[in-house]
Amino acid sequence: MIQEFTIPLHRFDLNLLPSNARQIGTDAFMQAVAMHFAAQYAAAGQGAIVAVDSAGIRVMTYPIDADPLDMVMPMLQSGRLKEALPYLEALDKQMPGHAQVLYNLGICYSELGQFDEAIIRLKRAVQVEPRHVHAWLGIGTAYYRMRKSEPALEAFGKALEIDPEDPYARRSMGGILVASGKPAEAVAHLRIALQALPDDPQAIFGLASALEAVGSDESVAEADGLYRRLIREHSNSPAAEMAERARTALAHKQLRTNSTAGLRMDVVAYLREAMALFDKVGAKQMQQIAVEIAMLGRSGLDINDPQTRYTLKNLPGQFSGLQLLSYLYAAFQRIDPSADMGADFAQEYAMAKAGTV
Repeated sequence: MIQEFTIPLHRFDLNLLPSNARQIGTDAFMQAVAMHFAAQYAAAGQGAIVAVDSAGIRVMTYPIDADPLDMVMPMLQSGRLKEALPYLEALDKQMPGHAQVLYNLGICYSELGQFDEAIIRLKRAVQVEPRHVHAWLGIGTAYYRMRKSEPALEAFGKALEIDPEDPYARRSMGGILVASGKPAEAVAHLRIALQALPDDPQAIFGLASALEAVGSDESVAEADGLYRRLIREHSNSPAAEMAERARTALAHKQLRTNSTAGLRMDVVAYLREAMALFDKVGAKQMQQIAVEIAMLGRSGLDINDPQTRYTLKNLPGQFSGLQLLSYLYAAFQRIDPSADMGADFAQEYAMAKAGTV
């Protein structure tokens, strides 16, 4: 049975420790406290992880035949990183040179944004176990988050050298190649990653981003299909939100490509329609219409196909995606002009407002 408790430092009886280890905060004190509890629970047939810091003495007891790292893993898996960190540090002292302890400690530091500390632990892990693929990936990820592309590429390359079939290594390498302006190289890695991880949102989004960056008509069309799939199959994933923004940006880019002299005259006409409509129905109904369009847009409005039609509960009729986006833009020019609508219709709005076409 696992038990946890914390003892404030001022409540611990220093007389339980050797005379040369009674100064709170010293290495000797922390080591003596850990040995005290370890011995106490070992006598009772239990193991103990003892973490000592300024917050107090934290003790986790567990069955003597259990792996102590397994006691900490549920904290990591549930995102309780700050709780897990002192126990992992304690295990690193209790089990020096243990590759998996060092790996998990490094990843914990990395997820907490302490990248230098992460790299120190992860490099120690690969010194102990040079073929630890995921430790190399952890090193690369920490360097990437520090915006140090070259050592990140080197670490990801080392992971792939050890195991060319590891999909996470492929996904990581693909991601940094996209960020480094090498999307064509990234596509090959990301296709392999997605083949091995067909339902992974990050792999789907990574390949879509790389294909979009390649920029050919064929690759952009494939990218848009992957963005659609991500939104459809993983609607609650953060990657789905990124896919929605990417699709909006793609559609807007295509709008501008198809425009004359940088202006969309159809958008100007829709904006004038919207202005007249909102003047007629008033602010309250305008907000209801805007909210409904925004909710509809979360699933993706097709603004490049005028044949695709949409309906609203708060407004009779059928509308194209571009028409609804124009209505939404006009509404937010009145509600909150600073809001990011994912489309820049500022020129068209100025022309519509001036009443000239």
